Amino acid sequence: MVLYLIRHGAYAAGGDDPGLSPFGLAQARAAGRFLKAQGARPEAVVTSGYRRARETAAAIQEALGTALDPIESRDFTPFGDPAAMRATLGALGVGEALAVGHMCSIGELARALCPQAPHVFGTCMIVALEGAGTEWRLLWAQRMEAV
Repeated sequence: MVLYLIRHGAYAAGGDDPGLSPFGLAQARAAGRFLKAQGARPEAVVTSGYRRARETAAAIQEALGTALDPIESRDFTPFGDPAAMRATLGALGVGEALAVGHMCSIGELARALCPQAPHVFGTCMIVALEGAGTEWRLLWAQRMEAV
């Protein structure tokens, strides 16, 4: 499996569940364009239920030209359990997947899968991993701080 781990884009201030800021939306679109240039073709999308993660996934899919129904998982919330996230992703049974979450959860998942992967994610940072089970390797990492 090729797995694209992405932290949501920058979000607007205020509220319990803020959406993306204009800059965050631009980051997510840039991330989608970048993934498209890398030849990414996710067959499944998993997000947390938070608005900023869902909006990031939607903007990425729009740039990729895909229209997959995202799977919302509580495991991908800010303090999700890496073992539960691994189980969710493993159950997808696909060759490529996109997972959009939050700094703590996505970072911990990256560290659990591949110790060489970055585990501190800036907004809209992407880490691409390839593997299965306990054998994962880092393909690349890309920051989307500037668009």
